[in-house]
Amino acid sequence: MKTKYNNLDYVKVFKYFISFSSFTLLNSIGNDVAPFSCALLAVIFATEKLPYAYCISYLLSFLILGRSGLLLQGVVSCVFFMFIKLLYKSFKNDIKGECVLFCVPALAFYCFYGDSAVETDFYFRLFCSAFTVLLTLIIYVSLTAVYKKGLKIKFKKEEYFALSAYVTVLGLGISHVLSPYVFKAISVLLILFCASLYKSGTTTIFSAVLGVSFAIFYQELDYVSLFVLLGLITENFYPLSRYASLFSAVTFDLVSSMFFGYFGDNLIYSVFPTLFSCLVFSVIPKKYLNELKEKLYVFREKQLVRASINQNRTMLSNKLYELSNVFSEMNIAFSSFRKNATNEQTAKSKALKEIKKTVCEKCPNALRCKKDNEINECFEKMINIGFAKGKLSLIDMPQNLSERCTHPNDIIFGINKSLSAFRIAVTESQNLDIGRNLIASQAEGVSLILKSLALESGGALKYKSRLERKLSDMLMKKGFLVREILIYGEDKNLSISMIITENELSYLELENSVSEILGLNLSITEKNNFTEDKTYLLFRVSTPYDAVFGVTSQVKDFSETSGDTHSVIRINKDKFMVALSDGMGSGENARNVSSVSLSLLESFYKAGMKSELILGTVNKLLAINTEDTFTALDVCVIDLNDASVDFIKYGSPYGFIVNNSGIKIIESKSLPLGILDELKPCVFNSKLSDGDIVLLLTDGVSDAFGSASDVIDFLRTAPYKNPQTLTDAIMKKALEKTNGKKYDDMTAFAVRIYKKPEIKREIV
Repeated sequence: MKTKYNNLDYVKVFKYFISFSSFTLLNSIGNDVAPFSCALLAVIFATEKLPYAYCISYLLSFLILGRSGLLLQGVVSCVFFMFIKLLYKSFKNDIKGECVLFCVPALAFYCFYGDSAVETDFYFRLFCSAFTVLLTLIIYVSLTAVYKKGLKIKFKKEEYFALSAYVTVLGLGISHVLSPYVFKAISVLLILFCASLYKSGTTTIFSAVLGVSFAIFYQELDYVSLFVLLGLITENFYPLSRYASLFSAVTFDLVSSMFFGYFGDNLIYSVFPTLFSCLVFSVIPKKYLNELKEKLYVFREKQLVRASINQNRTMLSNKLYELSNVFSEMNIAFSSFRKNATNEQTAKSKALKEIKKTVCEKCPNALRCKKDNEINECFEKMINIGFAKGKLSLIDMPQNLSERCTHPNDIIFGINKSLSAFRIAVTESQNLDIGRNLIASQAEGVSLILKSLALESGGALKYKSRLERKLSDMLMKKGFLVREILIYGEDKNLSISMIITENELSYLELENSVSEILGLNLSITEKNNFTEDKTYLLFRVSTPYDAVFGVTSQVKDFSETSGDTHSVIRINKDKFMVALSDGMGSGENARNVSSVSLSLLESFYKAGMKSELILGTVNKLLAINTEDTFTALDVCVIDLNDASVDFIKYGSPYGFIVNNSGIKIIESKSLPLGILDELKPCVFNSKLSDGDIVLLLTDGVSDAFGSASDVIDFLRTAPYKNPQTLTDAIMKKALEKTNGKKYDDMTAFAVRIYKKPEIKREIV
């Protein structure tokens, strides 16, 4: 953004100042002043839209160096580049890499006529012109790379080489125009910045580039080695602390100057530039360095993969919403499709017509009966009795009709036939309605699941780049070699994916380390081996609570198989479901009913359907079975985030919550599943605490105790800390009360909730 004040464009002023400084420095890179800055002028005409004002800076650079004899050459070069620029503009083209070739005719005047004020050798001028052409190529590659790529795209090898050469040339200019001590101060400050901003190795390479300028200036290659060592020391001490790096830089410069005499014999002049740069760097606020480092990291991050993930999530969300609407429409359609079943009044009228048509019309007395209203009333009375009783016999025929009718058996048979057809039609209609209702309810459930998934996957993931780097660095310090890391999500939905080098890796130690660093309870939920030494790991936030289980069962005497079944399933990462099913009766059939009920519950709950819909569907499926199959059911859904529990009871005995403060009873007043088409369960919600135990019993155990108060009296004295010990003790006591006899299948199931230890936070 351009900042303007009093119609003065400070951005342009700054650019002109930088260009003037660069022209001046480039003209002075050799022992004698020469128009080397023509290279930069050529590149400016190739990259700037309106480069004409830069010609003034170019000409002023000769004046400030006291070489007015080069002004004529400068004017010739400026006029030539202006002509080329206007020529390209007329053809609506831009100057590109050919600016390197244009330097040849631009320097022809200097090559043949030289400096009007100072006599120079022709071969020297020829060499300077050739070097300027090469310098044009170096500057063009460097500046175009910086303009186009900035810090966002990695440079190519030739671009790194060109930038290094350009820095070397500018260093020579600073050393000639100002002083090598000034360039030394600038170099040390740049090395310190590099050590604070970039990863290990970059500072050493950059220091070597700076050392080349001094090596050429002093004509001594030892300066390259000197600056390489300075870079190594600075970047290796910087991770310890900023001040340790500054102290090491000053100490190294002092020792090298004392013993080897670099930068002259005067120790004060030699060390002062380094000391000055370290003092300047020490007062720079750390937050500014961190902000700059953060921007550099952001520029280098690969955002395409992350953007693609969010794009795919959005597409998936849209598709899920569309599918959700399809199932929602199916629910509406099946709910609205109602077949008009034959009602009782219509069936009675139809039966009367059929009797008169098939029996009465063939009778010789048909005409007489048709006119007799009393006979018609008798027919209607018989049909009403038949529909009420379900079947007619001769004793149900009115006396007036039996005395007059010559075909009583045919009439009874016809009415019973109509009754049977009516019952079949009603049953078929009811079955169709039940089937449609089942499909409609399942379509509704699928629609809700899809909408929930669409909502969950629709939001863009928020990545935590800064936290990724902190976690990676701290894991490296703990000895874990992390190759890649990705952190996304918020709060309890935080997820951490990483690829780690597996070298006798302890996953428990890694879990503990990641949890300690982030101050969260985290656990590894997925693990895949990419190669022999690379492993993919997914960490998710663990719940504050966890659970342990205990179950004890006994089979009814003289029965091979128990009709009791139990189940523990993880609904999602936060919730799990405990279910205890008691199939009525004992043996294989009761177990099948119980097992089928639990299997249906498990599948529906895993899919994410609502409890009311799940239980209603299971009840209907059991109710429409041709056999009398039903089951008592205890369901507990426990949330490990807040230790809340939902009890859903269908015809099951009382349950209990056992803790230090007392015992709470959970009763059921509902019939078992499968007895009636429509049943409402007993639903109860409670909040658990650390150490609480949920106890569920089948009627084989509760009947053995006799009453809930007997169970409570026993629980007051029973050891309840360990759920398995508790269920074993309950079963032992129940068998004592029945003298060891098992009149029914017996199961006791216990769940103990406990709170996980808190994690010490290292990163806030």
